[in-house]
Amino acid sequence: MKKLILVRHAHALSCAEAKVSFDRLRPLSARGQEKARQTAQSLQTHNVHPQIILTSPLERALETAKLLADTLSAPIQIESILNGYAMEEEICHFLIKQFNSYDTILAVGHNPNITYMAHRLIRQIYPFAPGSFMIINMDNVTQPKFVYFGE
Repeated sequence: MKKLILVRHAHALSCAEAKVSFDRLRPLSARGQEKARQTAQSLQTHNVHPQIILTSPLERALETAKLLADTLSAPIQIESILNGYAMEEEICHFLIKQFNSYDTILAVGHNPNITYMAHRLIRQIYPFAPGSFMIINMDNVTQPKFVYFGE
C-alpha cells in the first residue's frame, strides 16, 4: 500500500520563551520533544516505515522530523513548500508527485495546512493538535482513503 503520513509539528516554545526574534526559529518545548517521540512510537506500532521524511524548514518542524527519524530510521529532506505558507492544492500536488519515487512518505508541516490538506485528500476534517498524525492510503491518488488518525 502506498501511504502518506501527515504530521503536525509537536508543541513549540513561543518566541519570548525561546528568546528568538523570528517565528521560524522557535524550537520544540520539552513537552513537544516528548510528544514527537510518542508519535514516532505510535507510528512504529502502526507499522509505518517511511522511505523519506519531508519536512518544513522551520525549526519546530525540522526538530519534530529529526525525532521521528531517530525512531523510524528514515532520511530527512527539507522542503520549503511545507513551511505553512503555500496553498494546500499546491502542497497536495507536490506530495502526490513524490509517489513516483516513494511508496511511503511522511510529511511534517504546520496547521492550518495539515488540516486543510487532509480535508482536501479525504474529505473529512480532523483536529490536528501538535504532534498528531494521519495515515492515508494513496494507492489511488485520485481517491485517497483514510486509514488512521493518531493524537
